[in-house]
Amino acid sequence: MTSEIHQLFAVPFDMPNNLDAVIRASNMNKKQLAKAAGIMPETLSRHIHGKVQMTLENAERYAEILNVSVQKIMFVNPATPIVGSAILKNNEIIRQFYNTWTEGVQIPAYLGEDLCAVKYTSETGYTGLWYEYSNALCFYLKDPIINHYVHQSCMQNSCIAMLEDEIKLPNQNPTRLIAGVLYPEPGELYTIDSPKNGVHFRGLKVRWATPYVSALFRPDLRGVTIVDIESEHTDPYKFINS
Repeated sequence: MTSEIHQLFAVPFDMPNNLDAVIRASNMNKKQLAKAAGIMPETLSRHIHGKVQMTLENAERYAEILNVSVQKIMFVNPATPIVGSAILKNNEIIRQFYNTWTEGVQIPAYLGEDLCAVKYTSETGYTGLWYEYSNALCFYLKDPIINHYVHQSCMQNSCIAMLEDEIKLPNQNPTRLIAGVLYPEPGELYTIDSPKNGVHFRGLKVRWATPYVSALFRPDLRGVTIVDIESEHTDPYKFINS
C-alpha cells in the first residue's frame, strides 16, 4: 500500500487534505506540530489551506508526529449530512427532520456519500429503554428522503418512515415520523411494528421510508467532528416534529 501511495504522489499533489482535522483531534496545537516537523508555522498553515502543495514526504512526517496513517493526513472524507434529531425523554422520543441540512458528520472512516445521519441527545437523567442511544449517531440512506419513496431494503427490516397522515404513539404527541420494522400490505399500504415501543400499526400510507444502516454509539471515541456544510436539501414537509 505504501509503494502505491509513493507512485501516486511521487510529485507534490494539489487536493484538499485532512491535516487541519487531524491536528484538532490530536493533543498538539499547530505551533507545536510545526516545531516538531522542523518548519515555520506559516508553512504549516499553507499546507493546511492548500496554498503550498504538500509532498508525500510532508504528509509522512506529519503522520509520524501525529501517530496516524498517511492516508488520514492526505484524504478528506466527505461530510455526512445531519438530516434530523431525536431527543430521548423518559416517556417519549421527540424526532425532527430538517428542511435544510446545514451540519454534517466528519468521520475518519469513509462512510460513502449515500448516507445521512440523525443525531440523538437525551434529557438530563434519562433512564429509558433507549439509554444507549444518548449522544449516538444513526445512519440511513439519503436518497429515499430526497426523492420521497419507500426503499425496498426497508421491507421486514428496521427503518424510519414519513407517513402521509399523523398517528398517535403511546405517550407521545401526534406525529408523521415513526421508526420500526416495515411490512408491505396490498394497495400500497404498510404495517409498522416496533415491539420495544409497544407499536403495531396497520394500513399506513407511507410518504418515504429509509433503511437503518448503522449506529455510532460513541462518536467521541471515533474522532467525529460536526462541521458546517452547504444547504443540500429542502423537504416540502419542512420541519416535522413528533
